[in-house]
Amino acid sequence: MLTKLILLFLIISQILAVTPFIKKGERAEIFELSDNEVPVFRVTLPDDTFVALKEAMKASSLNVDNMIDNIINQDGGEYVDEEEFETIKNATMVVEINGTEQSFEKVNFALGGSSARTYGRLGFNIKIKDKKKDLYGRSQFRLRSDARDATYLRSKLSCDIHNRLGIKSISANYATLYVNEEYFGFYVLMDSPKLKWIESVFGEKDTENLYKCKAGGNFLSEDSCAYRCENENDEVTDNTEWVEFLRAIDKAGSIADVEDIFDVDQFLYESAFDYLAGSWDHLFHSGHNYSMYKQKNGKWTIIYYDFDGDIGQDVIGIEFGQPPEFLNPNKDYPTYSVREWFTVPIHIVDVTIFNEPERFEAILKKMVEEAFNPALLFPRIDELKEFIRPYIVHDRTPDENGNHPGVLNPNNPTDYSIEQWEANSEFTTINDPYVESSAYGLKYWILQRYRTVCKNYNMECDPVYMDEDYEFYVDKELEGEVDIHKWDGMDFSALFGPPADMGGDMGGFPPMNGAPAPFEVPTEEPTEEPTKEPIVEDGEYKCLAEMIGYSCCDEDNTDIYDQDADGDWGYDFYEDKWCGLTPYDGRKDDEVCWSEEFGYSCCKGCTVYETDKKGKWGFENDKWCGIQSYCA
Repeated sequence: MLTKLILLFLIISQILAVTPFIKKGERAEIFELSDNEVPVFRVTLPDDTFVALKEAMKASSLNVDNMIDNIINQDGGEYVDEEEFETIKNATMVVEINGTEQSFEKVNFALGGSSARTYGRLGFNIKIKDKKKDLYGRSQFRLRSDARDATYLRSKLSCDIHNRLGIKSISANYATLYVNEEYFGFYVLMDSPKLKWIESVFGEKDTENLYKCKAGGNFLSEDSCAYRCENENDEVTDNTEWVEFLRAIDKAGSIADVEDIFDVDQFLYESAFDYLAGSWDHLFHSGHNYSMYKQKNGKWTIIYYDFDGDIGQDVIGIEFGQPPEFLNPNKDYPTYSVREWFTVPIHIVDVTIFNEPERFEAILKKMVEEAFNPALLFPRIDELKEFIRPYIVHDRTPDENGNHPGVLNPNNPTDYSIEQWEANSEFTTINDPYVESSAYGLKYWILQRYRTVCKNYNMECDPVYMDEDYEFYVDKELEGEVDIHKWDGMDFSALFGPPADMGGDMGGFPPMNGAPAPFEVPTEEPTEEPTKEPIVEDGEYKCLAEMIGYSCCDEDNTDIYDQDADGDWGYDFYEDKWCGLTPYDGRKDDEVCWSEEFGYSCCKGCTVYETDKKGKWGFENDKWCGIQSYCA
C-alpha cells in the first residue's frame, strides 16, 4: 500500500507550471520549491503522546445547535467540544522535498484551528525551535485541511492573489503529513504570521507590536480590540501603543487623520479583497482572523489569515448574529454592491471607503484588472486542480473499511466526494448537509463578482466573460442551493448579556443603543418623537448614561464592563441591564441642532454610526440623530 501511495504521489512531479502566476522572489523559498512538488512532513512523537493526540482528535460536530456556546467559550479563551490538548514540545520532524531531507530535532506540534477541530479532517501547527535552522526560510507552519471547502483551492487561491499583487501576506501551497509513520492526510501548507514571520518579512526581530485578533467581534476600535486582541510576544504587558492607535482610529474624520500611523493602502487592498472574494470570516463581518503589526516606519498594518471561507464559501456567514429586520432581502450575494456587502458599522470603514471612496475604488479596479478576473483565475484554477488531483483522488477514495484516508476524527467522519471536488471547483453550487456547508461554484463566484464590479464601476472588461450567453457546465446531479436559511430560528441572544465569569448566565453584552439597520436609510422627512426619554432627577443628570435613557450604577457597583463615547459602563445583575459609571460633566445641548434641517433631532449620546458630508450621525431610540458638538 505504501509503495503504491509513493508511486501515486510521484506522478505529480511530472506536472510543471507553464507560466508563473506569482513573480519569483515574492515568497519564501519553501513556497517556491513546493510549487511543483508536494513536500512530505514526517513528525515523530513519543508513543504515549501519540495516543493522547489521537484521543484529543475525537470531537463532536459543530452545528447550529451548539455554535453559540462554542463562540462564547472561544471568546473566553476556552473550547467546547474537546478537552484542551497542550502543544507537544518534544517532537522531531523530517521534511522531504526537492530530492532532499531536512531533519529537525526540536519541534512543537499541536492541533490547529478552533471550530475546524470538529470536522473529520483536522489541522495542525508546527514550530521549528532550532534558532539556527529553518525550513527554506520559514520556521512556523499551519497545515490546514480546509474541511469546509470541497475544492482545497480557496485558501491557496486567496494567498496567490495576495502574493501576485505584492500585498504583504502569508503564502500557501500543499503538503502531506505522517505522524509516527501513520498517514494523516493531504493539507494546505500555510505561513503562520507570528514573530518569526514578521522578522522574515519586515526585518524586525521579536517585535513588541504584533496583535492577533482571533476572537470574534474585533472591529478595529478601542472598545472592541484594546483588550481582546492578544500580543504575540508573551513578554509584552504594556499595550499603550496599541490603545493609542485604536483611539486615533476612533477619532479619525478623514484618511489624512490616520495616514501617518496606518497603512491605509494595505487596509484598502484587504477591503477590496474581502468584497471581491465574498469574505465573511475576517475583520469586516466577524471581526477576527487578522493581525495588526506596527512597522518600523510607525504605521500599523493589517495581515489576514484563514481564507477557507472565501470565494463563495458559506456566504450566509455575513448574516450571522443579525436580527431579521437587519437583513437584505436580496439573496443573490455575488451581485451585492460594496455598500450592501459592508453592513457592519465600523468607523474606519466609513472613513476610508464610504466618505472618501476614490482611493478604495482605484484599488478595487486594480485588483480586478491584475488578479481577480476570469481570464487569469480560470487557468490558474485548472492548473492547480491538475497539480493536486492525485492527492484528492487518494484522500477521497474510501479504503476497504469505507473510510477516507486523512479523516482523523472518528466522531465526525464526514467528508466531500471526488465528484463534489470536481464540480465545486468549476461552476456548480453544492450544499452538503453532513459537512454543514454550502458554496457557490468557485468559477461561478469569480465570474459573477467580476461582472458585478465591471458594471457598477463602468469598467472596460473582457467581453468574453461579460457576455450573458457565456456558456459553462453545471452538474445537475450534484447541484445544490446556497443555504440562506442556516440561521433561521437561531436565538442569538446568548451572544449578549454578561458572561458567566462576570456574574451572568450568558456570553457577551447587548448593544447599548442598537446599531442602525443597514437598509434603513434616513429620509428627508422627520420621524416620530423618541419613545425613550432621557432620565433626569432633581433637575440635573447624575451620570452621562442618563442622557441616553439609562440609569446610573449604584455607588457600590463600580466594575467597568465596557467603555464607549458615552463613558464607562457597569452592569446591574439584579435588574439585568446596563448602568452608567461616568459622572455627568455639565455638557449642554447645542443651541442650534444642525441635523434638524434634515428632519432629525440631535443625539444625547456620542456614539457615531455613520459620517457623511452633512456630519456625524448617531442612532438612538430606533432613529437616526445628529452628533452634537460636545462630543468632539
